[in-house]
Amino acid sequence: MKGEITILKLFQKKRIKSLNEFLNIKDIKENYLYTLDEQVILFIKVYPMNIELLSDDELESKMNLASIEFSNEQFPYKIISIPRAVDISDHISEQEELKKQVKDDVCIKIINNRIIATTQMVENKNIIENEFYIMIYDVNKENIENELSKRANNWQNRLKNCELKSEILGERDIILLIKSFTIPEFARTEGADYTDNIVKIKSKGEYAKNK
Repeated sequence: MKGEITILKLFQKKRIKSLNEFLNIKDIKENYLYTLDEQVILFIKVYPMNIELLSDDELESKMNLASIEFSNEQFPYKIISIPRAVDISDHISEQEELKKQVKDDVCIKIINNRIIATTQMVENKNIIENEFYIMIYDVNKENIENELSKRANNWQNRLKNCELKSEILGERDIILLIKSFTIPEFARTEGADYTDNIVKIKSKGEYAKNK
């Protein structure tokens, strides 16, 4: 009898966790995510800069400026980089609108070819772009929302000094960001490696040292 009870216990179903429990999410209100372990999180989206358009000296200057701006940060934060499939919907819409404005058959053909070429380029290759987020957080306590808001404004001012555009995520965008971790649409190919698409920048001194 004792052995039978032991076997029954082994086969008893474990309690299934809800998605909120699995993701450690208690609630999302306005700009803040509240976790089950009593943390409050605020997310800042940082829009990327095309460093290919910068000279070596300009890139070095921006790196030095960013180092000065962010080296004295005293509070906890994390940087999240999420690779996604390139969204060409705005570009396609722009081309479709342009096509309505022209009447010449040659121009229309050129625009159609441009749309087809762009679509095929994205479909046939693992072309992705990175989205960057700064996650600032602290223990849930009195006046924590105001405290995180002040820190976020400070981050945005420093990012602006580095000529980087940013925005604080609202409730809808936080939900979309969370979905990125549960249903990542960029993972189209099983086993795909996107490591090489995350650009790593080194100063001239570091290049010389590594050589």
